[in-house]
Amino acid sequence: MRVRLIFKNKEKGATVPFHHQYYLFRFFKGLIKKCGKEEFNDFKHYNFSGLKGQTTVSKSGLHFYSSKITVVFSCSNKDFVDSIIEVLFSLPEIKLNGLTIIPHSVELENDIEFAEEVKYICLSPVVLLTPEFSSDSGKKFIHPSSIEFADFLKTALLEKNGLNDLGGFEFYPDSNYLKKLEERGKKYSRVYPIFDQDVPYEVRGYTFPFTLKAAPELHQYLFENGVGLFNDKGFGMLDLAEVTPGSQTVPYFTGQLEN
Repeated sequence: MRVRLIFKNKEKGATVPFHHQYYLFRFFKGLIKKCGKEEFNDFKHYNFSGLKGQTTVSKSGLHFYSSKITVVFSCSNKDFVDSIIEVLFSLPEIKLNGLTIIPHSVELENDIEFAEEVKYICLSPVVLLTPEFSSDSGKKFIHPSSIEFADFLKTALLEKNGLNDLGGFEFYPDSNYLKKLEERGKKYSRVYPIFDQDVPYEVRGYTFPFTLKAAPELHQYLFENGVGLFNDKGFGMLDLAEVTPGSQTVPYFTGQLEN
């Protein structure tokens, strides 16, 4: 299931870094700990987007001017999502770097009936390589049109819990999009900071549209749990490239969760 966590923006113009996934990762880890459920202590099969709202960009980061800010949160485990929501709304406000937000409401994204071929966009960067301490190995650039890119992506998917066979998995990057950005000297990959128990690493992430051919069940899993590595750290969240008719959200949290 995928939900949209909606917050009130307490101070318009407040900033967070352009890439702020680490602050959200620490926040969600805090919520998991506060849940007090042992089965979720080491749970990693969830995914989240960056903060979404009306922003301007400066050297100090993203300035949020909208009255409300949204984070898309996703996981196949409904009990886990509900536990996160319950703890979240026990907090009067949350401080994320320079931004202070107040829990407001939750909306549920409708279920999708996936075909075998789906075109996606990236809500957060896709990471292929596991970094090593004091090494540049995680920053290696791999062209999305190469066989190597597809092979690393498949390897990352096979490492996920419960995915032993990808079946007829096929990956096709949007070559026209990549070509246009390359011709204009614009980037579709960047190096991002990542932390493991406060040890700093750097990884290369990719953000571009692509098409996957796979079993509908695999599409469902990746849409809910993310693609590539470090999904629980906010990498690899996908969205549909085309809006599906009737895919608008519905209210989910109104002060009490349904059983």
